[in-house]
Amino acid sequence: MSRRSNLSSENPIPSLPSPILAWLEKAWRVGASLGEWRHQRQVLRGIWPLKLSVPVISIGNLTVGGTGKTPTTVSLARAWQKRGGHPGILSRGYKGGADGNDEYHMLKEQLPDVPHLQNPQRHKAGEQLLKAYPEVDLLFLDDGFQHRRLYRDLDVVLCDAKDPFGGGYCLPRGRLREPVTALARAQHILLTRSERCTEIELKNVRGFFRQMFPTIPVSLARTEVVGLQKLSGEKLDQYPEGQFLPFSAIGDPSGFQHSLKSHGIQIHPSICFRDHHSFRSTDLATLERKSTELGAAGLICTLKDAVKIREMTLPAGLQNRVYVLEIRQNIDSTELLEGFRPGTPRGEVN
Repeated sequence: MSRRSNLSSENPIPSLPSPILAWLEKAWRVGASLGEWRHQRQVLRGIWPLKLSVPVISIGNLTVGGTGKTPTTVSLARAWQKRGGHPGILSRGYKGGADGNDEYHMLKEQLPDVPHLQNPQRHKAGEQLLKAYPEVDLLFLDDGFQHRRLYRDLDVVLCDAKDPFGGGYCLPRGRLREPVTALARAQHILLTRSERCTEIELKNVRGFFRQMFPTIPVSLARTEVVGLQKLSGEKLDQYPEGQFLPFSAIGDPSGFQHSLKSHGIQIHPSICFRDHHSFRSTDLATLERKSTELGAAGLICTLKDAVKIREMTLPAGLQNRVYVLEIRQNIDSTELLEGFRPGTPRGEVN
């Protein structure tokens, strides 16, 4: 159970009656259809998709909220580096300032030697990145499934294995960005957070995808806990005993809570802020007060939160008491990177 602060419920417009939400969902679907018509028109005119000089792998999803795109990008980029390649990253920069958004800083910390440009015009950003870093031989397009104007050599779509379709409805009634049929555009479906499912649940969800999209490969990804680290980034071999107070500002806090529990960490009910929330001193004061009231052994957040509060002045009650959960995405990178070779120009990709 979690306590939500500055955070709406799972439905973006939860206070409206169901008939109004149903009508708004229809309007959203009409908008999605118009977007599809516009895309096809640009394709027929030879305007889209725009190509870059190196291969592009898109990492996207069908729903709003977290499905593990950033950990997947980190995992694949590291796998490409181990092959001797030089990856780069393109992203939109949603809710980011001049120095980038929280995902940008999170990726920068985990992949310090991987160039990353944020710009809603992903093709322009790609050209700029390749000009500045000519050694880059593979680009990862973060959150790229709906950004169809840029050509991609592989379209990977992430679906939460526990709730792949966000309630089954489009926004704002549910969490789907597009109808489920849009998955026909995907070239690989990656079911994330599979560790939260039973074997029967995984068999059923994989069977559904294979029946509905028989030509699209489906594979599994597991979120694994590496351990805890200090807010400074220093890794911990041991941490205080007792119950911790989790807090986060991410798309799906339930996954964070599940990871803590599965690692044997005892927790109090979580405090959850809106995704991409910019922490203020008043938020830190609230966290300090709540942890004191509960007698918490400490507080735990995600790396996405840590990169935002690290430079802030912490209240005395939080200093040296905030820890960061370190996770990694366990996926079969060989299957996803098959056909790509370091240093291979676009025209030679299998």
